[in-house]
Amino acid sequence: MKDGGVTSRGSRSERRRLGAYYTPPALVDLLVREVLLPWCETSATPPFVIDPACGDGRLLEAAGRAITERYGIDPAPFLVGVELDDTTAAETERRLGCRVLRCDAREVLGAPEYSHAFDVVIGNPPYLSQLSTGTARGGSSRLGGGPYADVAAEFLALAPRLVRSPGGRVGLVLPMSVLATRDVAPIREAVERAARIDLCWWADESMFDANVRTCILGFVVGDSAVPNGVRRFHGPDARPIDPVRHEGLATASWGWLVADVVGIPPLAIGSGHGLLRDIAIATADFRDQYYGLVGAVGDDVDGPPLVTSGLIDVAQCRWGTRATRFAKVRYAAPRVDVSRLGSALQAWARTRLVPKVLVASQTKVIEAVVDERGEWLPSVPVISVVPHDAGDVWLAAAMLTSPVASAWIALQRIGTGLSAQAIRVTASDLAALPLPADRTAWKDASDSLQNGDVYGCGRHMIHAYGLAHRADLYDWWEQRVNGSRERSG
Repeated sequence: MKDGGVTSRGSRSERRRLGAYYTPPALVDLLVREVLLPWCETSATPPFVIDPACGDGRLLEAAGRAITERYGIDPAPFLVGVELDDTTAAETERRLGCRVLRCDAREVLGAPEYSHAFDVVIGNPPYLSQLSTGTARGGSSRLGGGPYADVAAEFLALAPRLVRSPGGRVGLVLPMSVLATRDVAPIREAVERAARIDLCWWADESMFDANVRTCILGFVVGDSAVPNGVRRFHGPDARPIDPVRHEGLATASWGWLVADVVGIPPLAIGSGHGLLRDIAIATADFRDQYYGLVGAVGDDVDGPPLVTSGLIDVAQCRWGTRATRFAKVRYAAPRVDVSRLGSALQAWARTRLVPKVLVASQTKVIEAVVDERGEWLPSVPVISVVPHDAGDVWLAAAMLTSPVASAWIALQRIGTGLSAQAIRVTASDLAALPLPADRTAWKDASDSLQNGDVYGCGRHMIHAYGLAHRADLYDWWEQRVNGSRERSG
């Protein structure tokens, strides 16, 4: 890819290893126009600009052109880059004439000499998933993120510490998952304490030679005023759309920045009546259970049915009527011969063969099904919700099947799924679902669900949460339920 004479180097596999996906021209223009130039409008002197992962220098080059056009000076003394690769750093420094540090920004820029030393941070930090052994850091981030926080989020944590306060500006290209991933939550909270979100861009399409959806987030450090809400741009052409305000939504994520465009209705509910964890335990199994079942599963064995995510629809289990795959093998009606399991897996099976609700892992609406007699074993990544009192199994299922639960999880975790419409369900998020206030309406919802009336359950749960006036919430959920049922036949 070329941009103003700059050539992106390296094979696709090498770029994946380094997280080096070069910034498209449209996003370069957006960062300069909407992050750098607004700072310039407030100052008669040029800004000091740093790109903490400058690569081939295209962002610094564009920033330099803007500084020259506005101030009529050589911009090189005002530009600093950081690049891990020695050859790339040398080429960028030679071509632009500015200083390029040859290091990992996360290791060096925390030094006192760089603290609040710049006016603007712009960059496209490396995307290094922590789910891949080839790019994982091997533990929690020293900059505040959990073990699964993408490396790009560490650059987000670092950026506010580099710019002067008040008024310093930050603009970074980031994975869309940064908006809502649980392990990035401590970084989001720290950034919110230091700065306000000023800008958000995202696209539904991939903008890079990588299988990752991206966004741009812009911040003003040391400034809590939000005069007109967050400025927003959408799509490959970065067209402006209506600004948005937080409006006190009950969410620890930044999903509210994009929720209305994706179509998720706003939702503010309290937890004063307790959480799902007060009445049930939500558990996700992992690789030990997955690989431990290999060799014990078959269509021709005796034992409990094995239920995969693909067999779970809204309030329905398709085991025996729909084929499924487990460990790369296709089964018509898989069962587990528990006698073939090791002692630890047999103990695990006993904890799962109890009355419970099984929840599929990633769908457009929460899909939960009741195993009233405790006859099924879940396959990873199915989530098991086991009530403390077995008699509450239908109450738990009604909560999970409700419009409120789907919207609440969607707002919490938007951007973390395989698509913008997907709800990526985790056990911890389910456990944190607020309980409804109206126990009578909740029981009515439970009865409706037990009688096979999914839509009646949804209507009663809307009342149980005191949201009877929210026709938009019910309509959004009903449309998704209908779509789920159409796809499943």
